[in-house]
Amino acid sequence: METLRQLVAATPNGFLPTIVIGLVSLFSWYIRDGKPFSGFKLVGKEPGEWFNTTALRRWEHDPLKLIKEGFKAVCQQLTIYPGLDALHLSTKEEIIQETIRKHLTQALGGLTQRLSDEAAAVLDESLPTGNGEWQHIQFYMTAAQAAARLSALTFLGEELCRNPEWIDISISFTGVALHSGNSLRAWPAILRPFVHHFLPELWYIKSITEKARAIILPELERRRAARSTSTKPQVSLSWLDDVRVDRNFDIVKGQLFLTFAAIHTTSSALTALLYDLINNPKYFDLLREEIAQVLQEDGGWKKTSLYKMKLMDSCMKESQRLNILGHHMMNRRVEASMTLSDGTHLPKGVHLGVPVSHMRDSELLGENPDQFDGHRFLRMRQQPSQENKWQFVTTSPHFLSFGHGKHACSGRFFASNEIKIILCHLIMKYDWSYENEPPKSAHEHQFVPDPETVIFYKKRVPEIQL
Repeated sequence: METLRQLVAATPNGFLPTIVIGLVSLFSWYIRDGKPFSGFKLVGKEPGEWFNTTALRRWEHDPLKLIKEGFKAVCQQLTIYPGLDALHLSTKEEIIQETIRKHLTQALGGLTQRLSDEAAAVLDESLPTGNGEWQHIQFYMTAAQAAARLSALTFLGEELCRNPEWIDISISFTGVALHSGNSLRAWPAILRPFVHHFLPELWYIKSITEKARAIILPELERRRAARSTSTKPQVSLSWLDDVRVDRNFDIVKGQLFLTFAAIHTTSSALTALLYDLINNPKYFDLLREEIAQVLQEDGGWKKTSLYKMKLMDSCMKESQRLNILGHHMMNRRVEASMTLSDGTHLPKGVHLGVPVSHMRDSELLGENPDQFDGHRFLRMRQQPSQENKWQFVTTSPHFLSFGHGKHACSGRFFASNEIKIILCHLIMKYDWSYENEPPKSAHEHQFVPDPETVIFYKKRVPEIQL
C-alpha cells in the first residue's frame, strides 16, 4: 500500500485519472469476459456469480444441457398486445401446438366425411337456390360461416357447431380481435398496458370471452364425465384437456385462439381462391373432372382422396401466392438486442419482416408470375424429386405464406383439408360468375376480403354425389 501511495504521489496530475480509468476498464472487461456479443443471453452463469470461471467449468461438464437451456430461454421471445390474452396462448405454451401436431393432424383422415357432410349442410343454408336463376351474394360471410361451422365441428363437436350463439361468437371474436390490434397501435407502447382497459373493442373481447366460457365449460364437463363410456368422436376440446395435464392453461382462451386462427385464414384463402377461379373460369370444369374422377376411383371419401386432388392443390397454392397478406411475412419485433452470426446487429424494438418478392420471381416460378396459372405448381411437382416440395402445405424459404421453420403454422394441414372440402361442394353444386367488374381485394397491395363484394351463383347438378 505504501508503494502504491508513493507511486501516486510521483505521478503527474493528469496521469492519475488515466490509471483509475484503466483499472476500471480492466475490471469491467474481466467481469464481462465470455459475453462478447451485446444482446445475447448468457447461459450457464448462476445468480450471484461475478466471474465466468464456474460457468466455464459447467460448459466443459455438460455443454448440451446449457445449449438446450439457452434455446428454451430465448426461442419464445415473442410479444402480444395487452388485452388480447387468447392470442397470447400460442407464444406462452406449447399446449396448442402439441394438440394440433399430436391429435388434430393425426385425426384428419377420419374427419373427411364428417366435414363434407357439414359443408353440405352449411352451404345449403347459406346459398338459397330460388328457382334455378342466378342469385347474388356477399360471399365472404358465407366463407366465414362455413369455416366457423367446420372448425367448430372439429374443435367442439356436433352440438356446438350448429349452436348459433357459438358461431356468432367465433366469427365476431375473429373480426374484433383484428381491429383491436389497430386500435392499440394508435397509442404509444408505454400506455397500452393501461389503455387496453378502456378501449371498446377490448371490452367487447372480454364480454365475448365470458360468453364463450358459459358455452364451452359445460360441454367440457360433459365430455370429462362421459369419457370412459362415450362413443362421441374426440374433438380438440378433449385433446387440449388431455395435453395440458396439470399445467395452468385456460382451455376457453385456447379454443378462442384455435377459432381465430382457423376462421380468419380459411375464410380469406377460400374467398381469394373463388375470386381467382371466377376470373379464370376454365378451371371450374377441370376441377370438377378431377373431383369426380378421384371420388369415383375411391368409392367416396377416403383418407387419401384430398391428396389425389393435385390440380386443386396447385390452384390453392397459386391463389395463396398471388393473394399475400402483405409484401413481407414472418413479421417480428426484436424484444432483446442481438447480433447475428454474420455480424448484423438487431437493436431492441426494431420490427423485422421477410420480403416475399421472390414469390413472383420468374426464374423460380416460370413465365407470367403476375398472372394466375392453376397448373403452375402441378407442373413443378411433376419435376424429378419435386413431388412434395410444392404442395399447398409445404413451407420453404421460397414460399412463406405459412411461415417456415419451428414457428410455421401447425394448423395448415387442417386448413388445407377444410378449403378443399368446401371448394368441392362450391364448384360441384354451383356455377359462379360476376357482373360488371371482377371481384378483388379491398386493398391494393395485400389481399383483404371485402365483405361488401357481390358475386353471383346458380345451382347445378353435380357429376357425382359428395
